[in-house]
Amino acid sequence: MRVITKIHACIAATTIFILYFSYTRASPHIQDRINKVWKPTTALSSSLGSHRLVVFGDDWSDNGVYRFSPPPKSTTRNRDPDRGDMWTEALCKGLGCDSMDNFARSIPTNVDIATIGSVVDTDIFANVTEGKRNETLALFDFRTQVEQYMKFDLFKKRPSGEVAEDNSWTIYTVFFGIWDLLEYSVLDKADALHAMDRSVEELFHNLDILAEHAGEPISVVLPKVVDVTFLPRFQSRKNDSDAIFAHHQHQSVFLWTYWNTALSQAAAAWEGGDIYMPDLNKIIMDAVREKQLYSKQISDASGVGKQMPLFDEVEQPCLSLNGDSVLQAADVEKCADPARYLFWDEIHLSGPAHNLIADAVARMVQGDITINRGQTPAQGPSVDKKNNEKDGKFNLKFPPGY
Repeated sequence: MRVITKIHACIAATTIFILYFSYTRASPHIQDRINKVWKPTTALSSSLGSHRLVVFGDDWSDNGVYRFSPPPKSTTRNRDPDRGDMWTEALCKGLGCDSMDNFARSIPTNVDIATIGSVVDTDIFANVTEGKRNETLALFDFRTQVEQYMKFDLFKKRPSGEVAEDNSWTIYTVFFGIWDLLEYSVLDKADALHAMDRSVEELFHNLDILAEHAGEPISVVLPKVVDVTFLPRFQSRKNDSDAIFAHHQHQSVFLWTYWNTALSQAAAAWEGGDIYMPDLNKIIMDAVREKQLYSKQISDASGVGKQMPLFDEVEQPCLSLNGDSVLQAADVEKCADPARYLFWDEIHLSGPAHNLIADAVARMVQGDITINRGQTPAQGPSVDKKNNEKDGKFNLKFPPGY
């Protein structure tokens, strides 16, 4: 009898030990799941509901995971884990969304003709560059992405009569302009302005379509574009003569200023929903400034320059191309520490830089800081209706020198 009692005691002790060990191993994961469901992560939601990020744009937003009509596998580039998250992925994590539906498209690879990344409208690009760009095509645009999204969204519609949860939300990210500016900057000024006017109009026309499809006001993240003359791809043009490079740089800065100002002006007047408009150039230039101040061992009044900067290299990209400077090139060399580089390649930012953008956007969304609802847009170049023909449809008058 005493032997049976010892056996029972051993079994009981072993069972208790297994249960305790399983609980201590599982409880952190259970707690994480509970926190994810119940902990308020944003100003948008504090409890259950469907939380979705819908992504439109180009290489700067595309994470390579496609919900609908994916591009041929042979034309997509394998994702290098050293590159890190895209800003859209980091934003989705920061806002605690349940899903990210990606309709952004990157520049295709391994194709027989010269192509560029996604622009606002391919018809506008084709018309303004006809006869000036030899067989260069833009294969994806905002209109195509919106059409694909609406087809995909039909499969996710709730049955008739079913009501969505009060705490559900969808945020749309729309980021175009990098490829538009790079391509239009080499055109005559009048042609470039015409293309930009039409592009901004078409962008907001597609936002109207999205709002109509949703049947209610929508929330849109619409970033301002970074100064493309700072990209390594543009800086590589220094091989041209000083006069030619200076002319292209001067015109590109003007067009970049025009694009962001026209975009802000149209956004401030849009009535289809809320628009969050982060200033990407300021985000990136602040990181560059930290590096510059720290390297000179000086700091400003706010203390910037005293702490080690996020990036060691803010000019050269982590990936350097051997041979022709084209994104399709496969022969590349990668830096030893990608996290310390501002640029991943000649036109794209590194993962840590994308995280900076995502953090700034998340703060705007959580703080409900919009450009078109109870907000005063930052003062840009003054408006003068007499300059309609000179400076484009948006009647923008810029300082002397532009």
